[in-house]
Amino acid sequence: MKDSIAQIVIELIINLIKYFSAGGDVLTIAQMEKDLFPMIQEAVCKLISRYIEDVDERIRNDKKGRKEAGYAVERRHDLRTILTAIGLLSYGRTYYSNKDGGYEYLVDTAIEIDKYDRISNGVSMALVGAACDMSYAKSSEYTVDSALSRTTVMKHVRDREPVRPPDVQEKRKVSALHIDADEAHVTMVGGDKSTVPLISVYEGIEYKGKRGYCKNVFHISEYGKAPEDLWIQVLNEVMARYDIEDTTIYIHGDGAKWIKTGLEWFPGAIYVLDKYHKNKAITAMTVGLDKDARKVFNNEIHSALNDKDIRFFDELSGSLISQLPEREEIINKSATYLLNHIDGIHICKMDPEANNGGCTEPHVAHILSRRLSSFPLAWSAESLKHLAPLLANGGNVALQQKSHTRVVERMLKRATRGARKAIKKIKFAPDPNSIGNVTAISTGKVNQLYRTLNSISQQKII
Repeated sequence: MKDSIAQIVIELIINLIKYFSAGGDVLTIAQMEKDLFPMIQEAVCKLISRYIEDVDERIRNDKKGRKEAGYAVERRHDLRTILTAIGLLSYGRTYYSNKDGGYEYLVDTAIEIDKYDRISNGVSMALVGAACDMSYAKSSEYTVDSALSRTTVMKHVRDREPVRPPDVQEKRKVSALHIDADEAHVTMVGGDKSTVPLISVYEGIEYKGKRGYCKNVFHISEYGKAPEDLWIQVLNEVMARYDIEDTTIYIHGDGAKWIKTGLEWFPGAIYVLDKYHKNKAITAMTVGLDKDARKVFNNEIHSALNDKDIRFFDELSGSLISQLPEREEIINKSATYLLNHIDGIHICKMDPEANNGGCTEPHVAHILSRRLSSFPLAWSAESLKHLAPLLANGGNVALQQKSHTRVVERMLKRATRGARKAIKKIKFAPDPNSIGNVTAISTGKVNQLYRTLNSISQQKII
């Protein structure tokens, strides 16, 4: 492998120097990107292939280790081609039988490529990450130049899990936690409507200038999970991060039954009707009035609700119905909704901290709706079960780790360590006329190419 690695690197350097030293017009960034990317891409793919083949050779030559692990050579030089983030990768590998009657390409196991994989782990993660922001087709176009079908992208979305947060060394202690709960409305295959819940947990709102941000926010979204199970998951995630013994917890939402289930799992939590749904209901009551009258009624309704003045609120509702009799049903419906949640409104006047949260609609719009319902899309339940948690996690996909027996693990580590040590020992020959079996200088003159390669020859490639 030494000569192969050295030769690939030298050829790349020579080609780069030739490119930049050639005469002609001034090179633009766009032109250099177009010309150089394929050159570098091809060289890196060759380097990876040589490395994999060297690991394969070391596994094959480790007869003692293979005997201990129970593997015998069946075939050599079987070609494998796989699409990576760098480009199309091809390499030869050895096929083994094991003492249990199975068969395996051990180098594929070492580099964590599954038997039927057509693409690398890195490409899969990139596809899924892109699919959290765009359609499956556009994800393929953006990531691999449309080399994969929409169905393939969907399969990888369904196969992936979001990154789980690392275990905290010391749980945080905060005076207050805010939990926003709401849902995105989606269209299912067949035309039925459904909802995808989203729960956001944060330490209140902090401001940078005039713009507010949720402090240390994290999101949880699961499709098809029972409310009790969803809130158990939220409780577990909160308990893993915080010591909540002396923490006041506020649950913000529109008053739906599944949201208020959270009060059962967070004893002592305070329910707050979120501002969006409160204002939406008040606006629905006063539609139809002229601008000035509507402003007056909106302010008076706000005051009555904040003060928990039910009698005054009823008088305002009656006055609106007398002025807008054709809207009596809508006014009554909105008024009933507000009265049912008046405690969740009144708390904001009694407890200023209750006002330090309540971002349900922005969370849903940013995390779920922009992907699930902003376009005329139809979803399957299976896709939503896998995509919703990924969206809540910002599209961060977990790297799939394979487990091996200890004997196989030791054998694979020996092979990869050996390949790395071999690369570290590579030195370029000091002969300027023949470096790495590549003719470097044909004229014998001390030119820029000679100086560059001579400088490289004094160093190790690691």
